[in-house]
Amino acid sequence: MKYILLTYLLCLAVAGTTHAKLVQITEDNWRDVLTGEWMVEFFAPWCPACRALQPAWQEFSTWSEDLEINVAQVDVTTSPGLSGRFMVTALPTIFHVKNGIFRQYRGARDKDSFIVYIEDKKWSAVEPVSDWKAPDSLQMSAVSYFFKLSMVLRNIHTTLTEEYQLPSWASYIAFACATILLGGVLGLLMVCCIDCIWPPRREVVPTAGAGKEQ
Repeated sequence: MKYILLTYLLCLAVAGTTHAKLVQITEDNWRDVLTGEWMVEFFAPWCPACRALQPAWQEFSTWSEDLEINVAQVDVTTSPGLSGRFMVTALPTIFHVKNGIFRQYRGARDKDSFIVYIEDKKWSAVEPVSDWKAPDSLQMSAVSYFFKLSMVLRNIHTTLTEEYQLPSWASYIAFACATILLGGVLGLLMVCCIDCIWPPRREVVPTAGAGKEQ
């Protein structure tokens, strides 16, 4: 019984060490990947392919110290803005990051392939993500906010249809009215700003006797 207990505790310690090496990236700390070398996986809990990859990715993360890299993952359900910032269109998606230069990993998805990819520096033969699609660029920051907004709208729609039992068409009408109202308010503000910056010229109307000689 004593040996069984010791074995169980040892397994727990090993499992805890394994999980500790896998970094969780969120909206708050994503800029950490801009420094050093990283392998980052984007996943969702509901994705079957992501669930199939998890054992290999967890095992690969235990090699992070030997390979002198950081192994991380991003849950797109809790950080939707990052899926827009990194232009993630399929799950799971894996990126290799070296000093702020991003490359998408497209090789085999097993532990040995990940290790060889780092050890042999196979990432050097992969074309980096273009500057205009770089996650830290201004335009991708704007895209990330749109993704966040879409998630907020989706949650509102879910609340209206599930908690308040409204039909879907009523939710869509509410969104349409809100869009029209918001567009009108923004349009009015834009007109006011333009009038303040470039006020319209007032034409001076000549008086009746202005052209007569005195």
